[in-house]
Amino acid sequence: MSRILSSSLLLFLSISVPLCVAQQTLTVATAADLAPLQPDLLKLYPHLRFVTSASAILMQQIENGAPYDVFLSANAAYVDQLAQKRKIEPDSVVVYAVGRLGLLWRDGKPREFKDLADPAVRLVIFANPKLAPYGLAARQSIEHAGIWGKVESKIVYAENVRQALEIFESGNGDAVLTSASLLQGKPAQLVPNDWHAPIEQKAGVVSASPNQTAARGFLKQLTGPAGQAVFARHGFARPAP
Repeated sequence: MSRILSSSLLLFLSISVPLCVAQQTLTVATAADLAPLQPDLLKLYPHLRFVTSASAILMQQIENGAPYDVFLSANAAYVDQLAQKRKIEPDSVVVYAVGRLGLLWRDGKPREFKDLADPAVRLVIFANPKLAPYGLAARQSIEHAGIWGKVESKIVYAENVRQALEIFESGNGDAVLTSASLLQGKPAQLVPNDWHAPIEQKAGVVSASPNQTAARGFLKQLTGPAGQAVFARHGFARPAP
């Protein structure tokens, strides 16, 4: 009888422990461009708590011991820096998506990118290039088009891509350059990828997280077929193999 009970107990543990791990609630620090994806990410992994902000701010919070389990950054360099400091587990770092830069005009009509230099365009909004990779991509794209000198004085810098769109939607801007993920369903134009450096977005497991196994499992889902399908639906490109 005792042998039967012991075997049953072992079978129960072998089944229940992975389920418990899978259902651990994870606190995920997410870049601003991922805000529209959160409902779909919850379908992928139902036990998530999101903290959304500029990647630079989230990096500082992790450095100061914020109780996050996973960091999904829009800026790959921030994850690399945290990994070097052992604030992120180095072997957990992955490129989970490649961002696309979108352009939206006040009147919602498609126009030439070079029209940003038109005197009738008074304000152009995008994230601060010193903080946000989308901001850097916006500047590089304007430079690529050869119109930086005519556009620079019109620029209003936002803290992050979501704030850039909010400023634009409040009526304070004639054009906005921001993450294509935030422009889904809007008459936006994609900026060619080869006009700027790739917007590789990296993630990693926070070293201080008590939920290491669950956090790594979540990242594995993000980089798998189901996770990549979510990113593709929201305007992201798949990372290079």
